[in-house]
Amino acid sequence: MKGRVIFTLVLPLLVGISSLGIFLIEGEPESPFASLFNSLWWTVVTFTTVGYGDMSPVTVPGRTFGLFILATGVLINSIIISMISNWFFALKSSRSAGLKPVSANEHILICSDSPVFIQSLLDENHRFVKEGRAVIISPLTQHPLLGTSYEKIPWVHGDAYRVGILKKASAPLAEIAYVAFKDDADTVMTVMQLEVLSPGGRIKTMAQYQIRDYQAHLMNVGCDYAIKTYDVYVPLMVQACISQGAPVWVRDVILRLTGMPSLKRKGPLGEGKETTWLQHLIDSKRQLGETPLGLIDTSGQLLVNPPANRLLLASDLVLTMVPPKPGDLGDHEQQAIPIQGFESIKKEGHIIICSDNAPFIDRVLSELELAGIFSEIIVLSPLKAFPDKVHVPELTWVQASSFSDFGIGHTHPTKARIAFIDHQRDSHTLMAVLRLESLTNGDIFTVASYKEPDFDERLIGVGCDYCVNVDELIAPIMSQNAVHPGVGMLIEQIISHKPESQSLFVLTLTEQWEACSWIDSTAKLKETDEILPLALIRAGDNRLMVSPHPEVTVNPGDRMILITQADAKFEQAYFESYHL
Repeated sequence: MKGRVIFTLVLPLLVGISSLGIFLIEGEPESPFASLFNSLWWTVVTFTTVGYGDMSPVTVPGRTFGLFILATGVLINSIIISMISNWFFALKSSRSAGLKPVSANEHILICSDSPVFIQSLLDENHRFVKEGRAVIISPLTQHPLLGTSYEKIPWVHGDAYRVGILKKASAPLAEIAYVAFKDDADTVMTVMQLEVLSPGGRIKTMAQYQIRDYQAHLMNVGCDYAIKTYDVYVPLMVQACISQGAPVWVRDVILRLTGMPSLKRKGPLGEGKETTWLQHLIDSKRQLGETPLGLIDTSGQLLVNPPANRLLLASDLVLTMVPPKPGDLGDHEQQAIPIQGFESIKKEGHIIICSDNAPFIDRVLSELELAGIFSEIIVLSPLKAFPDKVHVPELTWVQASSFSDFGIGHTHPTKARIAFIDHQRDSHTLMAVLRLESLTNGDIFTVASYKEPDFDERLIGVGCDYCVNVDELIAPIMSQNAVHPGVGMLIEQIISHKPESQSLFVLTLTEQWEACSWIDSTAKLKETDEILPLALIRAGDNRLMVSPHPEVTVNPGDRMILITQADAKFEQAYFESYHL
């Protein structure tokens, strides 16, 4: 209001009065001020303090009046410059504080109170970031990514489940929305509001949640894909014990590391191109270097590792592992990579779970049961024992600090073979790993989770055998599923051991196995036992070929990473018995 008064009323009035005044004082016939326009010119030049010197008053009254105009001009200029500076500062402050509406179209919207989650999603969506099509909504008091390369990404401060906040972020025009909050209720509300605001449900909503029951709520409000944190990293931690090498394969494929294959959805095949799943599998690998993992039929149902004789229809969508570049049929010997987590595990001993995180403990117990591991288990936690686990004979609950010498001493670590470790704070996880490894002289197989970037170096440094980042895989899975729907569900299924589903295994080939090429091995195992080989671990040096070349030779003693029925018994003569 102040600026509007100055520019529309005060300033024109002062210029008009000053021009008329100098005209009346100095306006002699031979004077430069004889013209009213010349007087206006001199007044404007004086007001702006430019002072060309082409004309000036010569009388004492004229010069006195000129001093008044000059002083007034300096004052007005100061006020105007101050106002403009304040306006720019307010504009910048409103943007940095997330108060200014963001104009965007066909962009990604990241709604979260976790800077780690936000940065992970931006890392996975380079194209949107490069094109300036990324917007953040967060209730944090300042930009979530200050001090990072993403600090200039536009953001809106507030609760994402409020319609006004979503509209400030141009949510109705967004292409994809990623939602994750510490409170799952906020996640559900945000997804619901996004679906309501999006015309015709055009926006793809991808959500991360913590509590098991919330998946149904998210689906009911229209969420396109929902993933539970513990359903990803906990199965991978268990896989690290029962299928050593499988978590490394999963991580490399999901993260789409340089030179690694990735998962995509392809199809349809086109009219007149129906074939069996086995033939499509063999042709895809031999000709394109691709490994089909599953399909989505016309009803939208996901089938992982379909039967060999299943007819692949023209309308089916195929989920396949594609090579990093066209024409690359797979890895040769020189492209094999060393992998972490191949240390030996004792055959005898109990399992320890060290955690202050109730959902983690519950998920580990469930996953061990699904995998058919019925060892004695000792839970070390500051939490009270779960009511439904109090009378389980194989389970002992020690209520104490889960990283202290006192608590760990009560778990009898020297008699244990495996320890699963997860804490709210990475420092507590580090201390638990350090104490377990020290007390057992490294004889125990420790599997830990962490949250801070690069914290795996510290865990490995104190002897941890395998560690996984809690958030590292969530963002890539969500991003890939947004582009290739179905990929996320496929990954979730194969890393777990849920009954009647397909799961990952790592099995050693016996001496009865006759050496043959990778493509022949694939055809043989798929046709006779419905086993889908994915990767190969060489005997001796434990080097991994993520997607072997069709002509790579598979030898006795090698380990195969494969997909088959979760409850498979593996009694075939060419696999060593499968026991943990």
